[in-house]
Amino acid sequence: MRRLPVVLMMFALLVQTHAHLNAAETENPYAVAYKAKDVKAGILPPDDPEPRIYKGSDNKDADYQRMLEKGFDMLGYSSFEAGDVPPEKLVEHARSIKAHLVLVSTKRSGDVPASVKIDQLRKKARENNTDTVDLDSLDKSSVRYTYYASYWVKLVPPLIGLHVRGPAKDEKEKGLTVLAVIADSPAERASLQELDVIKRIGDVTLENPEALSQAAQRYAGQTVDVVFMRHGDLNKATMTLNSAN
Repeated sequence: MRRLPVVLMMFALLVQTHAHLNAAETENPYAVAYKAKDVKAGILPPDDPEPRIYKGSDNKDADYQRMLEKGFDMLGYSSFEAGDVPPEKLVEHARSIKAHLVLVSTKRSGDVPASVKIDQLRKKARENNTDTVDLDSLDKSSVRYTYYASYWVKLVPPLIGLHVRGPAKDEKEKGLTVLAVIADSPAERASLQELDVIKRIGDVTLENPEALSQAAQRYAGQTVDVVFMRHGDLNKATMTLNSAN
C-alpha cells in the first residue's frame, strides 16, 4: 500500500496538474459564471413559480433559434468547468434571476484537478488523525465537466413578432434581415420567414432595427403592407399588427 506524507503529496499534485476553475463549496458556480443579457421587451408573469429545467442540445445556435421562435428571450447564460454540481444549484440561481425556463447541458471534460485532490487529502488526513494518506483511498471516480446553462423568460405577445438584424456594410440589399419569426405572431400570419429582408412596413422604411420598433408603435392594431425580399425577388404581404396594451 502506497503512503506518502500529505505535504509531499500536495506538492507532487501541484507540479503535475495546472490550475482549473474550482468554485468554493459556499459559492454557486452557476451564479459565479453568470453573464446577463439585456431584455428590452415586456416579460410575462411565469406560469409556474418554479423555473422549468430542460436538457439543452449540443447545438446552442439551434436552441437559441428555437426559443426565439417560441416567444422567449434570453436573460443570460452560465458557462464553466467544475466537478459534480448538484442540480439544486442550478434551480437556486434560476430562481434568483427570475428565469421561467432553463436549458442546461453538461459534457465530461477530464479528470479531477490537483486542487480538488488536495482537498481530498486534507480531509482524509483529518479523518485518520495522521500526517500520511493512503493514495488508494482517493476518490478516483471524480471527473470534470463543462457546464452550459441558458436562462429564458416568456415575452408579452409582440406587436409584430420578428427578431432582426440590420444590414452589414458589405450587403447590397438594404433592409432588416429576419433572424427568427415568433410563432403565432402577426409576422408568422403574414407568412414572413427567416432570412427574408424586410424593407418597408406601411410608410416606414426599415434602415435599422429601431425603425422596426417605430413601425410597430405607429401601426399597432392596424393592417398594413409589408414589402420584403425573398430569394432575390421583391414581395408584398398584408399584416395586421397586435394592439398595444
